[in-house]
Amino acid sequence: MVPLILVIEDETVLAEAISTYLERHKYTTSVAHSGEEGVRIAEQISPEVAVVDIKLPGIDGLDVLRRLRELSPTTEVIMMTAHASVASALEAMKLGAFDYLTKPVDLDELRVIVDKASAHLRMRRELSYLKERHQTVGHISRIVGESASICALRSQIERIAALEAPEGGVAPTVLIRGETGTGKDMIARSIHYHGPRSAGPFVDINCAAIPPALLEAELFGYERGAYTDAKAAKPGLFEAADGGTLFLDEIGHMELGMQVKLLKALEDRSVRRIGGLRAKTFNVRIVAATNRDLGAAIAEGAFRPDLYYRINTLTLHIPPLRERGDDITLLARHFLESFSQQYGLPAKELAPEAEVAMRSYSWPGNVRELAHVMERAVLLHGGPVVTLEQLGFAETKCQTPVVVEIDGTVRVDFSAGKIVLDEVERQLIYEALRVAGWNRTRAAELLGISKETLRYRMEKYELHPPVKTGES
Repeated sequence: MVPLILVIEDETVLAEAISTYLERHKYTTSVAHSGEEGVRIAEQISPEVAVVDIKLPGIDGLDVLRRLRELSPTTEVIMMTAHASVASALEAMKLGAFDYLTKPVDLDELRVIVDKASAHLRMRRELSYLKERHQTVGHISRIVGESASICALRSQIERIAALEAPEGGVAPTVLIRGETGTGKDMIARSIHYHGPRSAGPFVDINCAAIPPALLEAELFGYERGAYTDAKAAKPGLFEAADGGTLFLDEIGHMELGMQVKLLKALEDRSVRRIGGLRAKTFNVRIVAATNRDLGAAIAEGAFRPDLYYRINTLTLHIPPLRERGDDITLLARHFLESFSQQYGLPAKELAPEAEVAMRSYSWPGNVRELAHVMERAVLLHGGPVVTLEQLGFAETKCQTPVVVEIDGTVRVDFSAGKIVLDEVERQLIYEALRVAGWNRTRAAELLGISKETLRYRMEKYELHPPVKTGES
């Protein structure tokens, strides 16, 4: 869309010259020769940028600036005058003018300032859109479900979000635990946007997705010249999140050396940029999340107990989708409606046999997997009803194909035809862990594999001990 510029200037020749020059540089312009006329036009067209002379017949430029701030708060205003004074410049800037030029006006200089004002407005609109979108995504109403566990989770979020330290105090940290795909990011955003820090920034980082050396630079920032490619200083995410929330996703996969540095930052409430000499204090609420069993990671020497105790002030457990009963159908219908609207396609409903299969399916990818299944059904199948075959897992037997006999004999049920080998292995490992009371050493012995191999398989299949009721 071509930016619209309003020129309010009583000198006809200058007004037309500015208009012609800006239109030559891809802008659309409208011209007014008095303050009153300019205000009327602005009310009708809401210009992106207004170029306003201070000395105008009728109401002067400063009064026009005041009116524009009321009528069109997003419009950037550039003031011009042949009678420059410090007082008028200060008054214009206090009223919200973007910049201030003296006559005779250099048209090239004016265009540069108009370009900057237009770019600044676009950035403000993008930031406003992103903030509104994040608030919507983080609204607690987006947590769909009526199961007892989800209702309890929503209540916990509301209580935790409201907890805030007095002026100058430290906000309590929150640890979110749940399998991959359960919605830990959404829970973190809900805590932020329903608390007293909602007007502040929400900054997130996936600790598992960034190499340790880069993770330190991302979190703490660096000074110019700190290393070869550091041609300019860069603030870290702790600084960027000041006054708001820093979400450390997948903290359980953070390397041990980085855990030490993170713990020191949390204890001191300050960070020092790489290559910097002075520490910078921060006022940030920490929300961390993990899909790992941190207790087991501590026992294996993969996670520091002192960091665990530091981040485990308040804990939220997100139940896996397979344990949420009727919520599976509620979420499926929610995603069907959402994706149908997103792609402008007719609404769909679930066939009864599809609902039954979805209830018995294990959903290893949890809510994320369900969303992808529903999106695929909306995009690839034109009928009004989503059938069992269209779900994409119809060929996989939903009931467990692995049967463990009383004498320990393992039997695989092929009566349904095709099975998935990975799913058989996953269920064998799960059964061994269950029989062993989730003692990894014993489970490894039952399976005839090493403890390290078992740990690798548990991470591959995202197998975690069940959370005990009331655990914190």
